[in-house]
Amino acid sequence: ATMSLHDPISRKRVLETDEISNKKRNTMTDDQFSEQMYSAYVKSALMSLEKDDPLQINTITDKINLPIGNPEAVTLSHLSIVLKVLASNTSRLDNQPCHNMIFAILRYRWMDHKDHEGYSMFVEIYSHFLIALVSTLPKYLHEVTNKLIGEFYSSELIHHHNILQKIMKYIPTSINTIPQLLQKNFPHHISSSTSELTNYVNNLVTIVSYCPELQFSIWQLIFECSIKLDVELQNELDDLEDEEIEELINGKEDDEELLEESSSDSEEEDDEDSEDEDNNGDGDDNDDDDDDDDNEGEIEWVVNSTTSIKALSAKLDSIISLLLTSTNNSFTVDELNNGNGVNLFNTINSLFKSHVLPTHFTKSIQFVLFHITQYQPELADSYLVLLIDVAFNPSEILEKRLKAMQYLSSYIARAKNLSRHQVVFIVSYLVGWLNKFILEREQEVDTNSNKQTGGMERFKLFYVAFQALLYIFCFRHESLTTPEQNWECDLDKFFQRAILTKFNPLKFCDETVVYIFAKIATKLNVCYCYSIIEHNKRERMLQTNGSATLPSAVGNFKQKQEFLDLEGYFPFDPLVLPNSKKIVCENYIEWSEVNPEVDDDDEDSASHGSDEDM
Repeated sequence: ATMSLHDPISRKRVLETDEISNKKRNTMTDDQFSEQMYSAYVKSALMSLEKDDPLQINTITDKINLPIGNPEAVTLSHLSIVLKVLASNTSRLDNQPCHNMIFAILRYRWMDHKDHEGYSMFVEIYSHFLIALVSTLPKYLHEVTNKLIGEFYSSELIHHHNILQKIMKYIPTSINTIPQLLQKNFPHHISSSTSELTNYVNNLVTIVSYCPELQFSIWQLIFECSIKLDVELQNELDDLEDEEIEELINGKEDDEELLEESSSDSEEEDDEDSEDEDNNGDGDDNDDDDDDDDNEGEIEWVVNSTTSIKALSAKLDSIISLLLTSTNNSFTVDELNNGNGVNLFNTINSLFKSHVLPTHFTKSIQFVLFHITQYQPELADSYLVLLIDVAFNPSEILEKRLKAMQYLSSYIARAKNLSRHQVVFIVSYLVGWLNKFILEREQEVDTNSNKQTGGMERFKLFYVAFQALLYIFCFRHESLTTPEQNWECDLDKFFQRAILTKFNPLKFCDETVVYIFAKIATKLNVCYCYSIIEHNKRERMLQTNGSATLPSAVGNFKQKQEFLDLEGYFPFDPLVLPNSKKIVCENYIEWSEVNPEVDDDDEDSASHGSDEDM
């Protein structure tokens, strides 16, 4: 028989249940009760799913997918409950409806809640869910790591790194997939802003701190990006004078504006266009006028070029200064002794050889090597050995050898922390090699055009090595005398002999270097070059006038623009990037510090002795 609704036993049970429920309500807040209810709802959704009813799970997924500002979107507290329940039930998530929900969670813009009151607790829960998910279902490893790395364009990502660190701990093989994701998510060097690029590089450097196994691949990515920026910047600066470059890069614009230059819209460019076009009459009103169109094209190019130079320099400066500051404690004696410093140095040194050295005339990224090698004498020795090994290795391609020689001369000239012994050793090495070259190959030079076989191009390496010695002498002459006031390596006798050889090196070396060397050598009574320089000048004039009797190969060699460019390339010429320059300047020799002609009354010599010319 059915029990009556008024049955006293039944009524007593209902009252007891209500009392228990009310007691529970009285001991928790409305929010807590709501959370408990929502938690029960999510658990119920998982149970329904096991009975092939995905409706509730799909409803939750739809709410997560809605934009954060949408009134129907899931709240932060409800999403936290979903994540807690899912983290405790990861083994039940391997199905299509849950797969959709997981992807909705991974797409969720969790960083947009930074100002929310419960954000820190939410981030902890979100982090716990991601770790639990990949631990139970490793097939989501790629998606989870890709999400974390894809957000490296932001700063202060301690939770991202904590999650990655735990993932690497629980799934050691995950390290193998990370380099590819780091490369894939690397912001484009042109279209991204300075802050995005810098944050990304900073986050990469942070990864190395807890995962040294990724050190080489991470530094390689950073170097590759820096080289692209460096080359792009030099292409833009090629046609500008040094004063123009400095004024442009160190302009009055606020640094923050520069940081975002490259990602700014064309509105800014339009504003600048209109300012520049104020002096062009009403060219804008005459679209059919070809001259006006040309003028507009020129103005637009100037504006775009200016914007591009500022953006590129801001990005490159930011990255290089970050690399310099982040490694300032990496090469102490303790760090070198425990192996960490040596590993990092070997990584950077190796990337210099494989990436920087073969690249066409970079101007900035090499200063990372310039700076860190001066922390310890052993690091400078190691760098010098690398340069010598490339420059004097017959199995290396010629262009790389020539470039290494330029690096060698520029480094010895400019690196302030080098010891006198290191400078003298390189000078001695160069003198020995040049002497041997002259002895073995001078007979190959013949001014008779009928006997010319291959021209002076065969001796490119000799001329670059000789120029390296001239350049080092200009900067380091004070370090090259013995206590008895004699010249190290008998430099005076060497120069006196070498400039008179059939190679005629003063003719084929960079004119500015030759000129400044001649001034210093005369003043210090090392050798006298002016009669040879004048003779070479007369020969050139004859050649230009078409009256030359010189073999064509000798003339053609000097006309080779590629070689002229190389001779005029000094890798450690003064940096134009303001922040990086401040860091590097403490161990950098300016030409004005060592120029013995600084007090000379001859204005011409002073102009030739400027740092820009050297």
